[in-house]
This record gives sequence, C-alpha cells and structure tokens, in this order.
Amino acid sequence: MDNSFDCMYYGKGRYIGGLDEVGVVDIAGPLVAACVVLPKFELQRPDVKLFEVDDSKKVPENFRKQLAEIIWQNALAIGIGEVQPAELDAIGKASAIRLAMARAVVACRTTIKNRPLRPDFLMVDAGKGVIAPLAIPQKGIAEGGTKSLCIAAAGIIAKVYRDDIMIKLHQSYPYYKWNSNKGYPCEDHFLGLDKRGVIPGLHRLKDWPFKKSSRGSEAIEWQIRRRKWRAVTERELSMEIAGGAWTLNPQSLEDSMPSNDSTLKTHLIGSASMP
Repeated sequence: MDNSFDCMYYGKGRYIGGLDEVGVVDIAGPLVAACVVLPKFELQRPDVKLFEVDDSKKVPENFRKQLAEIIWQNALAIGIGEVQPAELDAIGKASAIRLAMARAVVACRTTIKNRPLRPDFLMVDAGKGVIAPLAIPQKGIAEGGTKSLCIAAAGIIAKVYRDDIMIKLHQSYPYYKWNSNKGYPCEDHFLGLDKRGVIPGLHRLKDWPFKKSSRGSEAIEWQIRRRKWRAVTERELSMEIAGGAWTLNPQSLEDSMPSNDSTLKTHLIGSASMP
C-alpha cells in the first residue's frame, strides 16, 4: 500500500496520525487501539519499506511481526491504548473503542527520543461512525485499513501488540488455546470454557456467548452450554477458595480490627473460625 490516500490529508497539519483498533469481536482479553504518526513521504517512492504495510486482516501473522518492526523503525511516533474486559463490560463496545483510541493518542510518543507527541490531525478507521473523543480534527474513514497507510500501520501495531498479550496469557491458561485463537469465539475456546469455566477479569461476560444473543433465537445447545460454564466456573472458584486463597486467619483478623469494634470483632472472628 502506498501513501497516495494519506497525501490528500497532508495539508491538515504537521503530524498526521492513523488510528485503528483490534479485539472488538473477541470474548477474552483487552480491546487494543494504536495511533501511528508516519513521516510525509514523496508519493510512491520505490525505496520506502513502509509501502509493504497492508490491512492487518490481510497479512499473515509472521509477516505482521516483520511489518511491525518496520513501522517502529520508521514511524515518527506511536501510542497504544488498552481497555480491559471489565471496563468493556461496564461501558459497552462502542464506548470502549472510543476510550481505547483516546488512550492511544494520549500515549503517543516519539520512537526515537520517547517524547510526547500530539497529532495535528487524525485519520480514524471508523466504518461505523466511531470517532475518538478528542479535541483534535479527525476524519472517519470506512475500511480505512485498506485505504490509508497510517491507519493500516496502526492496525498492524495494535494487532501484534494484542496477539503478544494473548500468547503470554496462554502460558497461564493453556486450556483456552489463546496462543492460536487470541480470544476469538471459536470451538477451541469453547472447549476450554467447558473444562474450566470463565476467568473473571479476562473474559467479557456481557455479550454472546455468555449472554443470549440479541439477534433472534438461538439453539437450545447454547443455553445448556452456558449453564455448564456457570457450574464449572463456580466449581473452579470454590476449589480456589478451599485451597486457601481466601482463608481467613482469626488471629490476624483480630489484630487488624480497631480495639473499639468488639461486637463486630467477635462476630467476624467467630465466622472465620467456623469449619
């Protein structure tokens, strides 16, 4: 992809930032956005390696990592913003996308001297009208990752960053196969849920498959599967508590209570001492 589309916006300011997000449809892990500010190249210069960048959805995983290195080496500034699953459950996907984008822009720093850099204009991958909530002029571009070089670069950075998070989480939770599905709702992921239930704080619990889809009816098997996930999750959490993670020490509890709370102290210590 060359920078012919981006050139149309070069007159908007000195620093033009591209914004894109990944992880919207996943059911585990954070939603991640990236802001990338690229230098203004001459149109279609043949020696610019950045022109190998394309929409992250079209690029194989191994090649994405190579492109991410090229972007880090050539970009003027990069910022990354995350929204965690609990936040996403609380505010919804649309607001989470805006928040992740805003955090990415605020986090934008130069790649050489690691200094803050504020873009003068933003090009946003915003096919659904999602615009970053910032006092910076911006343009929402439908399918921006297939048109704009700086948006495509942001998509690559966000995707590689988020994939690394999910691969590291896989080391602690291998039964969900996050090293391959990256938190996407697929059968490998569902089989892990069948065995170990959900991980509070890592799974997103306000959307399908953890809740009934708002789009029409669903097969009875999903209702059965959700009940199974609830039962397995309760079992796993009970085992964790029984294993000592939440066990109260009556003496340490007594020592930590104010001396004038004798009634409450007696009640709590008595409860903690129960088998």
